[in-house]
Amino acid sequence: LVGDVLDLAKLDAHRFTVLTEEVDMKRLLDRAYAAFGGEARRREIDYRQEVRARPVIMSDGDRVLQIISNLLENAFRWTPDGGAIELSLSAGNGDVSVAVEDTGPGIAAEERERIFRPFWSRDGGGTGLGLAIAGELAAALGGRLEVASEPGKGSRFELKLPTR
Repeated sequence: LVGDVLDLAKLDAHRFTVLTEEVDMKRLLDRAYAAFGGEARRREIDYRQEVRARPVIMSDGDRVLQIISNLLENAFRWTPDGGAIELSLSAGNGDVSVAVEDTGPGIAAEERERIFRPFWSRDGGGTGLGLAIAGELAAALGGRLEVASEPGKGSRFELKLPTR
């Protein structure tokens, strides 16, 4: 919690250091995917990875991994046992896209903006900082975080980062 609050404060104050290095997005995706494999097996979640491209970008690999891990953590939090989660990687139109799609309860239209606000949580659980930090980190990396969701049909969170 303290680390999350400090990260958010640094992002808000624009005092956040972003490293620039070559990031092999396929390898990074594999690391994120592997971290949740045990939970998927335990909860009988149909957990899949789809790689449509293998881009290498200039970005901060640790921060990109932090965003993807946060999206996966949320997907596992909201997806019921026996549900499905897909992690995908694609590239096109100057962007790299990492999407996390789940079969959780979905998010109502009026809540979609609020989920990115600090300390706001749909169920009172968690710190309410994960998506706020993920959104700010995406912007700091020159990208964006998008959400598409419908109540009863799950959610799709997509991180889009520039290829250059």
